[in-house]
Amino acid sequence: MIAKIGFYVHYHGLGHKHRTEAILKHLDLPATVITSRIHELDWEGPTLTSVEEIACDIDDIPERGLAYASDVPSLHYAPLWTDNITRRVAQYTAWLDDHKPDVVVVDVSAEISMLTRLASIPQIVIRQHGDRSDPAHLGAYAAAHSLLAPFPEQMEDEITPEWVKQKTVYLDGFCRDSRCTHSAEKVPNRIVVMFGRGGSQDVHRILREAAALLPDHEWIVIGKSDNDQSDDTPDNLQFLGWVADPQRYLQSAEVVVTSAGHNSVMELGNSRCRFVAITEDRPFDEQLRKTMILEREQLAIGLSRWPETSQWPTIIARAKQLDPSRWDRLFVGDGAQQAALHIERVALWSRSQRRQTVEGTSCQLVS
Repeated sequence: MIAKIGFYVHYHGLGHKHRTEAILKHLDLPATVITSRIHELDWEGPTLTSVEEIACDIDDIPERGLAYASDVPSLHYAPLWTDNITRRVAQYTAWLDDHKPDVVVVDVSAEISMLTRLASIPQIVIRQHGDRSDPAHLGAYAAAHSLLAPFPEQMEDEITPEWVKQKTVYLDGFCRDSRCTHSAEKVPNRIVVMFGRGGSQDVHRILREAAALLPDHEWIVIGKSDNDQSDDTPDNLQFLGWVADPQRYLQSAEVVVTSAGHNSVMELGNSRCRFVAITEDRPFDEQLRKTMILEREQLAIGLSRWPETSQWPTIIARAKQLDPSRWDRLFVGDGAQQAALHIERVALWSRSQRRQTVEGTSCQLVS
């Protein structure tokens, strides 16, 4: 039988989905996705056989049970007396038993990682930036066959333990959008501010003040609408809301302002954009650590918080001085293709080991 691959894809935002789809494009082996909430979205992948749903672990959580959600150091999230989570665990392990994937790529969940290993299925865990030195992350990393870093070793964090680095397969940068290019002409003094579905901060006032302070710059905001319809919105500021084709705006910007989400950062880098990455509050200081790395490598202007209005002229001036060619070293190869090759190698190895185990057991029973 042919080897089979499973993907657990986390439901927060769309970054995990987009990363999975970029890898799926390069797979030759059949793959199944299991997820919550986002299963009904359109999914792309030439060998994708199905997208399966399991119950979401943050739905219908009783307040009494939530008080016990994080009292186990080896787990990030384990509320008590929650039927929905009991159902989720049963659905996931039933899927493993029925489907019997040769490897599961976990992107990401420490609990799913440990469940996969407890169910005797090899796994590959996707790494993320941030301080992942807690017992739950380290346990998930230890339980994995290998770790995939969706970034080159140049973007590694100095706080990462050596054994985690040794277990990591580093990938060149990759972009989910095949139209990403760095040949587009930039419009002088055009600033594009991009928000994704994972962002939550209300920055309308901040952007109005920034645009007013730089009246000779065109400010275009995508991903957020001007819900207030305020009369004091400067003429050089537009809120376009959610747009179907953000690339055409990003490609034309002299400077992009965005959060430090992984996919946004890598897509802008792939397009050789000059950009400002602003930390959004995320668990384990994920975006904070990433902005520090971007600053360290001089790949972008990395900020730990939204700046004061008076700081914007200096920030934009610094961003214009960035050298986009520094990204060339991070996009030597196709990271998504590299990931697919590694996943397929592990799946074929696991299939071989499973077959040898079954044949060995049969021989023992016959003897």
